[in-house]
Amino acid sequence: MLVLTRQRNETIVIGNDIDVTVVDIRGDKVRLGIQAPRNVTVHRKEIYDQIRQANEQSVLLQPRDLVGLPANPPPPAILIPTTPVFPRAADVTGDPFLAAAIEEARLGLREGGLPIGSVLVRGDRIIARGHNRRVQHGNPMAHAEIDCLTNAGRQESYRDTILYSTLMPCFLCSGAVMQFGIPKVIAGESVNFSGAPDLLRGRGVEVIDLHDPTCIQMMGDFILANPKLWNEDIGK
Repeated sequence: MLVLTRQRNETIVIGNDIDVTVVDIRGDKVRLGIQAPRNVTVHRKEIYDQIRQANEQSVLLQPRDLVGLPANPPPPAILIPTTPVFPRAADVTGDPFLAAAIEEARLGLREGGLPIGSVLVRGDRIIARGHNRRVQHGNPMAHAEIDCLTNAGRQESYRDTILYSTLMPCFLCSGAVMQFGIPKVIAGESVNFSGAPDLLRGRGVEVIDLHDPTCIQMMGDFILANPKLWNEDIGK
């Protein structure tokens, strides 16, 4: 072991390429900064020890140890980390109305509810917004689309409106669409929940599924973290 005495901001050179600088000294703890070329691999000691141990074990392998192993092993699974912080809708979708529905869904999540949002559109204007409030209000009927239509108040007609939802509407909300004669529904996704699009189409409602990645991840992450609450919402 090479022991060198150095003060803060002093540097030692290892070989011709690696500079080690004392960044900070606090009691018996020393922080080091290491500058090395990209082709030089630098690991913490415990990581290096694991790599060295694996290499040593691989040297000891005998041909008989490989019997029974597949000739072409499957590639390692790619794990996609999840996060409770979702990207802003405006950054991931070109539809401003779906973006507004996603913002409603994120609001519901912040309130402790389910991340499902909805907006009612007439022409180029949002006339009502809503999100799932079953948990917040203790009301099993307070789905996002129902909340949105409630917030819209009385309308003389819905024939010139479009209902957006981050998730394909369920039978309850599809019934409201048919009851009020809303001619078009645009859903963010149906991967996590298939909803009732065939019911709507059977009554002449145009249904568009955008397969939006933000909606898919947002709902998927929530279901994974809260399966009991999700099953309660869909009546399972």
